[in-house]
Amino acid sequence: MLSGCVGIEPDGSSPSVSYTVPRNYQIVYLRAQNQAGECLTGKNQYDIYAQVDPDMQTGTVIVRSPLGGVVARSDIRAIDASHTEVTHTVWGHPPWDNGALQAMRESVLMDTSVCVAYK
Repeated sequence: MLSGCVGIEPDGSSPSVSYTVPRNYQIVYLRAQNQAGECLTGKNQYDIYAQVDPDMQTGTVIVRSPLGGVVARSDIRAIDASHTEVTHTVWGHPPWDNGALQAMRESVLMDTSVCVAYK
């Protein structure tokens, strides 16, 4: 299987959800990073890449498959000092489907890691 065959589609057709939360972008970034580390790595088969840009007040958390494809992504952008826009995107194939997408969203909204069952 080629790495280009696994992962989020560049044409924007992969499942995603966007929403705004009444929290500082740094808190949201840390929550997304924590949830990815606790829930989205399988049995250490997936790598987490996270970066924050304090000047732009943005952050990105990416989960990559062993073949290098991005299977989950969270993009975080400050709207103001206490509101953040979040977009989560997943590959769309189990376990990187709407269940994972919902867990990512709930983790930010509930401020605690919510996982889905990965087999």
